[in-house]
Amino acid sequence: MSFFDELKRRNVFRVGIAYGITAWLLIQIADILLETFKAPDWTMQFIVVVLLIGFPLALFFAWAFELTPEGVKREKDIDRDESIAPSTGKKLDRVIILGLVVVIAVMGIERFWFAGPGTGEPAAAPTRTAMETGQADGAEPASTPELEVEADMHHQESVAVLPFTAMSSGEDDEYFADGLTEEILNSLAGLPELLVTARTSSFHFKGKDLPIPEIAKTLGVDHVVEGSVRRSGERVRITAQLIRAEDGFHLWSDTYDRTLEDIFAVQENIAANIAETLDVVLDEGKRERMRNAGIGDVEAFIAYQKGVEAFIQAHNVIEDGSRNLAVAVEYFDQALEASPDLVAARIMKADQRGHLILELVSGLRKEAFEGELQAVLDDLREEYDRAIETSSPGNQRDVLKLEAILFSDDWSELQLYIERALEPGGCPTMNWSSDLFRFFGYAEQAIPKMREIMRCDPLNFLGVFGLTGALMVTGQAEEAVSVTQSVIELGRTSFVLEQLSYIAHLAAGHLDAPEVKGQGSSVGLFLFDRQLHRQLLLGNREAAMEMAEEFWNGPMANDWTSMLIAAMLGDRDRANQHAARLDAQPGSAIVLINGSYMCACGAAFDLDATPNLKRRIDESGLTWSPAAAIRFPAKDW
Repeated sequence: MSFFDELKRRNVFRVGIAYGITAWLLIQIADILLETFKAPDWTMQFIVVVLLIGFPLALFFAWAFELTPEGVKREKDIDRDESIAPSTGKKLDRVIILGLVVVIAVMGIERFWFAGPGTGEPAAAPTRTAMETGQADGAEPASTPELEVEADMHHQESVAVLPFTAMSSGEDDEYFADGLTEEILNSLAGLPELLVTARTSSFHFKGKDLPIPEIAKTLGVDHVVEGSVRRSGERVRITAQLIRAEDGFHLWSDTYDRTLEDIFAVQENIAANIAETLDVVLDEGKRERMRNAGIGDVEAFIAYQKGVEAFIQAHNVIEDGSRNLAVAVEYFDQALEASPDLVAARIMKADQRGHLILELVSGLRKEAFEGELQAVLDDLREEYDRAIETSSPGNQRDVLKLEAILFSDDWSELQLYIERALEPGGCPTMNWSSDLFRFFGYAEQAIPKMREIMRCDPLNFLGVFGLTGALMVTGQAEEAVSVTQSVIELGRTSFVLEQLSYIAHLAAGHLDAPEVKGQGSSVGLFLFDRQLHRQLLLGNREAAMEMAEEFWNGPMANDWTSMLIAAMLGDRDRANQHAARLDAQPGSAIVLINGSYMCACGAAFDLDATPNLKRRIDESGLTWSPAAAIRFPAKDW
């Protein structure tokens, strides 16, 4: 008998096949259980190693021993005429067949149950034609201030990508998972057929154990993407799934085991599968946009995620705002070394420069070296120029151009870019321009644009900032209150939101509301006792004057805040004196315009008192017409 025939007789082949099937099933079960109980990375590695070692041992056992009715005996001690190996072989055949059935069933469930109807069938919700920027063609943004946006019959497919869970506990693994999430988000956002919730809002739910339908309802989306990332050295395991929000049905799911070198191909593949499941037809041009949407470097997107984290933390306080933001800038610089076309990093770098300009011009920051203000202004202009250069044509580039003009010495194109920025379509990031429009008579036009931005990013306080400001000056203060409260009730906290809510209540006449009567946040732009507003509106000017004098004589006094307090008190001459000192400094235009939300009192100064700002406005062809959200009794201009 040949060696091959002997292997067959002793059931070595059957044992090997049965062992392989059993090992595969054990690994699938272990993968699910280990992920559920968040076992350390080495646990799976240990199981695989044990199973690999066991394979040759099983083959050796099958060769050298035989299972008999009397127990296990050495094969050489058994008379071949008495051997029950053929009977054992038949039993092994049945085990193998049963095992294969189970394997096929598991693979079928994974492929068909989780994949849903597949890309060959229409998605559950109807689609609509979309503009290149991602907003429905000619569609009016939602008219309600509530965050739960109802879909119309020509509904654009919408999706939120939730932060992927880091299943490993390495030093940077959580940032790695966040980076991978944002790469997928950005790839999908580049497709005009999809409305993709911006990072600010989708990442608000990081670490929150909330039902998918509840998250989707808050964000106003039909679908949610979630997943997990397990990183071990150079190996990465990624699971991703697309869920239909209305019933929790898994439309698509997959698992990827890759090296770090392959990670960017994986994120593109995930985004492409999601898009195709939602009936988006991907031609080569769209695939190229998806490839170009990411950072493309592991260390760079880890640095970028650290920068975003520091950026968000810095915006939750006002003291030393620019210094706190400088930490974020260091990370953004690392990311930009590897990916110089990363527009988002440049926008956030410019924001840090803007905060520093605000502090230096206003006097919020007392110490400055000679020429620092001009140097910071030059840096900011350079960041805007590079962001404009690398951003795609469309609404975001127009917004960036508008904000760059605000910090420039040439306002001849300001009106043009205000109107372009307010055109429908796209989900742009608006920063310094978010509250600009109401000062030049564009409040009504700004409302639908701000609603559009909130549709894309409902928990971004800058969208709330612009919307509430426009609502208040157009006589819709109650709606402004509703907008701020909706966001705050969802757990989105920042001193800006808290102060916006305070002003909205004042504008609506809610002088006895708890949000008004309390002292409010201990941080923020209200460096004075904010009860000053309420006392003036109640007619207690003497009490308000005491609060003003306390601030003016205190260590926090500065021209910017002092100007606004003087305006509320109706002290026109004093307000103009402070405004004139601000106007004499480089970069002061944006400080004079955007700062007055603290008083919401309209023009806080006479334009003739600020010749530099007046020259720029005359150059733009615009009309200086800041409307008041709050009417203070003593202010008569």
